[in-house]
Amino acid sequence: MLVALAAASAGVSLLAPGGMVTLGAAAAAATLLFMLATVAVYDWRAVQQAALITHRLQQMTEHDPAPTFFADSEGRIATANQAARQKFGAGPGDLLTDVMRGSFGNPAGMVDRLQGQATRTQATSEDIVTRKSAYRVAVQTPAKDLFQWRFDTLPDRSHPGRPAEHLPVAMITAGRSGAILFMNDAARMLAGGRQKTLADVFVAQPVRPNEINMVRGDDGPVEVMVVEQQRSAGRCELFLLPVSGTRMRQVGSLEGLPVPILKLTPGGRIVSLNVQARALLGDAAEGDLLFNLMTGLGRPLTDWLKETAEGRTVKHTEFLRLSRTDREMFVQVTLSRASEDGETTVVAVLHDATELKTLEAQFVQTQKMQAIGQLAGGVAHDFNNLLTAISGHCDLLLLRHDQGDLDYADLIQIRQNSNRAAALVSQLLAFSRKQTLRLEALDLRDTLADLTHLLNRLVGEKVTLTLVHDPVLKTIRADKRQLEQVLMNLVVNARDAMPGGGEIRIETEAHSLTEPLRRDRARVPVGEYVLVRVIDQGSGIEADKLQKIFEPFYTTKRTGEGTGLGLSTAYGIVKQSGGFIFVDSEPGKGTCFTLYLPVFDQVDDPVLEEPPTPTTPTKQGEGVVLLVEDEAPVRAFASRALRLRGYTVLEAESAEDALELLSDSSVAVDVFVTDVVMPGMDGPTWVRQAQEDRPDVRVVFVSGYAEGAFGDTGPEVANSTFLPKPFSLNQLTDTVAQQMQ
Repeated sequence: MLVALAAASAGVSLLAPGGMVTLGAAAAAATLLFMLATVAVYDWRAVQQAALITHRLQQMTEHDPAPTFFADSEGRIATANQAARQKFGAGPGDLLTDVMRGSFGNPAGMVDRLQGQATRTQATSEDIVTRKSAYRVAVQTPAKDLFQWRFDTLPDRSHPGRPAEHLPVAMITAGRSGAILFMNDAARMLAGGRQKTLADVFVAQPVRPNEINMVRGDDGPVEVMVVEQQRSAGRCELFLLPVSGTRMRQVGSLEGLPVPILKLTPGGRIVSLNVQARALLGDAAEGDLLFNLMTGLGRPLTDWLKETAEGRTVKHTEFLRLSRTDREMFVQVTLSRASEDGETTVVAVLHDATELKTLEAQFVQTQKMQAIGQLAGGVAHDFNNLLTAISGHCDLLLLRHDQGDLDYADLIQIRQNSNRAAALVSQLLAFSRKQTLRLEALDLRDTLADLTHLLNRLVGEKVTLTLVHDPVLKTIRADKRQLEQVLMNLVVNARDAMPGGGEIRIETEAHSLTEPLRRDRARVPVGEYVLVRVIDQGSGIEADKLQKIFEPFYTTKRTGEGTGLGLSTAYGIVKQSGGFIFVDSEPGKGTCFTLYLPVFDQVDDPVLEEPPTPTTPTKQGEGVVLLVEDEAPVRAFASRALRLRGYTVLEAESAEDALELLSDSSVAVDVFVTDVVMPGMDGPTWVRQAQEDRPDVRVVFVSGYAEGAFGDTGPEVANSTFLPKPFSLNQLTDTVAQQMQ
């Protein structure tokens, strides 16, 4: 096209009269000729570069023992290494589909499928089983429009050192549509010759893996146990184990099967088992009882075996836990009735289901912890309302009593126990990760130095506390008070694990993760961390209890020695701070808790301050407060407390009542004091509506939940602060006084 345009432009320049037209045509012709030359040079360089790449790849793979081709997107071979030339007789210029037609059943479909996948993902591979052999076909794209095809011969997976053709067990390889790709000698003998589809072999469709199926034999239908070994790219390998006595003897040993299989008596004693079963069960032997090797059925395993042997049960699969001491493992077990020499036996087909059960346990654990967290948060909210009313009215009574009164000591006891109850509720909120954290930049060395004196008093004289610091520790961001609680809980647990005394080591270390750490169903992302280890020399924790120790109310201590909330609280605090906590322990060898706390770079981040707790009497206040609280006892206490400090208080028991009261423009209000969570409209919602007409009114939100409980209800409310329940009389009045300023 460019050549034609250039020629036309040159002709116009020659035929046209002189002047600008001639010059323009000549310029156009020159431009087009230049473009033509540029494209030609570019194409020549591209061809040369592609040829150079192909030549270098050819040199690299020439002596590779695996047949390797390099072909273009049309499937035409550019080069083939020595192994490919010998195996397929291929050379440059041949088409892949023609070369592979003698070895593969549908080479055109295979080329289109793998080449398309390689184009999308740059590399792909597929295991392809043929009648004579099995290959792993790998396709890569080392350059644009260039595909590398590599054919690795796979070792026979049916039995080491023995080809599938000569296995004593019937084996069939089938494709997606049920077409039979391969049958060994035993399978052809069983099915009466070479068959084309699974429907030609089996009486009923579809084939039921791990169950007894009927095969069309020469002498009539034959019962076989079908074992499915694996699936890849739509292909599956089926092993057919006849269950009649005559056929069973022809099959011989179970050793050839690549799946764990047991032959049992109806009473559960192992008659025979193959190598795969021994490896899975932990070196089980003939004569062992099955119910000593597996648990978790929910009823006696002997009942299931007896029902199967008598044919009184529908074939189904059960997941059982192996009785192994080295690690936790689960198996999927399918039982089938068989007959050998007139005697009834039970055939058990096993599959390793550890990964599946681990994923299931992870999901169930997540759901359980989420449900417990929601329950804990709800219970904490209700208790905080009760404690606010109890401690608040106690404060009101204390205003009328001095230390000389007989009731003063009782009132102090009520307040102290209310504070203890509030601390317990705080633990529930910590576990459910709904507490309010006062985050600040911390140096763990300073934090532990401040805490050392208290920790030494906690551990007592029999236990030695040792601190080992990394000389270079970066700053973390956490709530100092809550982090101290975590460390105290871990140290107290370590002390209790060593009743005879010993050493507790607290180690800190700067740690960098260059790739994600997956451990204990958690994924620690890449980044900089500060590690804290609390190590003891105590009795340790048994393996079956390690997964439960962070659950609330789970404890191994005797009644009265612990609530079971210590570690669950530590877990919640660490997770809410963005960190991770793990435990390593062995019975008799001690325990090590490891905390991963992310490094915090912005050391100048603003710090949230706690509501003030004054030590001097509060001055009389002036102003109008609208108090909105659905809990009547809390509302009664808060109203009396504010009136005692001189404020005028308007009360409402719901958001709707508050908005109705404010609809009168003559009502002046200086501060809204409102609960966050209420029936009907919540606190932030009604406050935003009210501030449309009264934008200067300040707000005090109170809640038994955490400060973040209303973070999803919309944008932050202007001129507002948060006061968590339970609060004291002075905390309430001082917070209102600050908002009045």
